[in-house]
Amino acid sequence: MKRIITIALMVIAFANLHAQDDAISRFFGKYLDDSRFTVVSVSPRMFRLMSKIQWDSIPSDLKQTVTRLQSFRIVSTETTPYTFYKEAYAAIDKKEYEELITVRENKDDFRFMIRATGNTIHELLMIAVDKDGFTLMCFVGDIDLDKISRLAADLDIKGMENLKNAKRK
Repeated sequence: MKRIITIALMVIAFANLHAQDDAISRFFGKYLDDSRFTVVSVSPRMFRLMSKIQWDSIPSDLKQTVTRLQSFRIVSTETTPYTFYKEAYAAIDKKEYEELITVRENKDDFRFMIRATGNTIHELLMIAVDKDGFTLMCFVGDIDLDKISRLAADLDIKGMENLKNAKRK
C-alpha cells in the first residue's frame, strides 16, 4: 500500500512539475509582477472548469481543444520590446524546442516553436516583436496545431494568423 501511495505522489508531483515547466515560467518569472508587462494567465483549474460548461454555440472540436490544454500564458510589453525579445529568444533552449515558423520583415520578428515528444506536442510557444511591442505566448497541454490555430483566430490573437499554415517537419 505504501508503494502505491508513493508512486501516486510521484506521478502527481511530476504532472505538476511538467505543467509549470513552460517557457514563460522559466524565462519570465521575474517579469510577472513587473508593471511594465501585461500578463494573462489561465490556470489548469480554469481549463478543467471550462470543460464542464455547456457550450451550445461553440463547435465540439474547439471545446475538445480547450479541455486538452493545461495552461495558457502571455507576457507582453511596449517598453523596450527589442531588448526583451533578444533576452527571451537567447534564453530559449533551441535543443528543446523545434522551430515551426519564422516570419521576419525589417525589425519585426514572429517565431512559433514547439516542445514535443514523438508526435505529441506539449507546448506551443510564440515569441514576437514589432515596433509596437514584445509578446511571449505559451500554450501547454496536448496540442493540435490546426485546432489551436482555429481557436486563436476566433479569439483574434495578434500574430497567431501566421500559425494557420504550420505543419511539423
